[in-house]
Amino acid sequence: MRKIVLIFSCLCTLVTLSPWVVRGQDPTLSQFYAAPLLISPAFAGVNQISKVNFNHRNQWPNLNANYQFSSITADISVANINSGFGFIATTDKQFSNLKTTTLGLQYAYHLTLAEESSVSFGMEGAYVNKGIDYSSLVFGDQVSSLVSGGSLGTSTDPILSQFKPNVNYVDLSAGALFNLKNTWLGVSAHHLNAPNKSLISGSNDILQTKYSVQLGTKILFEDSYYEQNSASERNREKSISPVMHYKHQGSFDQMDLGAYLTLSPLVIGAWYRGIPLKNSRNASAREAFVALLGYRQDNFSIGYSYDMTISNLGLPSGGAHEISIAYLFDLDISIKKPYLKIKRSLSCPKF
Repeated sequence: MRKIVLIFSCLCTLVTLSPWVVRGQDPTLSQFYAAPLLISPAFAGVNQISKVNFNHRNQWPNLNANYQFSSITADISVANINSGFGFIATTDKQFSNLKTTTLGLQYAYHLTLAEESSVSFGMEGAYVNKGIDYSSLVFGDQVSSLVSGGSLGTSTDPILSQFKPNVNYVDLSAGALFNLKNTWLGVSAHHLNAPNKSLISGSNDILQTKYSVQLGTKILFEDSYYEQNSASERNREKSISPVMHYKHQGSFDQMDLGAYLTLSPLVIGAWYRGIPLKNSRNASAREAFVALLGYRQDNFSIGYSYDMTISNLGLPSGGAHEISIAYLFDLDISIKKPYLKIKRSLSCPKF
């Protein structure tokens, strides 16, 4: 049994490290609107509101290939120059030994088109560190030694000399966001410079550009008499928000399709992740059903979601658990308020 486990570990190592075998995609959050700066830098400082968001995702907890992702994002509005500034910090862990850390800065420019419409443009520059702990990996010569009756020992495989413990690179992204009354449309592109993230010396593992489209609308059950985006308005909101979030990266594409029901202070969400009309044998064609329960009061919100896996991994994988915590600041750091400024409103959900 131990021999089988060791051989399987070697196969996992090969799949994990070889850029010719697998092309990794970006982390995927179910509560994508609970981390808007990760969707697009155009969200930085939107609505003349500043915010802080924390997100954590634990995916496939029952498998050795467990994946964990955490992020902290923050942004601040500077309305007198029609701008917003954002900061992102993320870390993820794969197979318990492969880790990626990202630190990024964002800038967005917001332009009012009319009383109920606006457009925002954003850009992002990030520093990324990706590293692997080789001490926990098993190589072929170690397995051979064990099979012949020796001890596991330390690997002397010459392939180790080709591996780098970590790699650093700069990552560039951009996005745009259009809002018309209660409907929004966003587009974004990440990894515009296609950085090389290979951990093998002399090889290329290009991080392919990821394109995404965000579309949705909010249908209010009753009109609010309070100022848009105020805590009083948020505390009385009753609405439903159908949403769509499509992502494409290399040969990979995926879509989240569903809706949020807000009956303040509760928010309930449900959506399907996959490509409904695509061949079901494709891994991204049918991935998960997602359910969300959130609580929002004044400027604070917290949400929990569960992904029920419907791909070949099935329910034994443990699905995915995700939590989000956010706080909105009705704060703008402008030295003076903009002259005759029309306050914009973006109606997208907060989870």
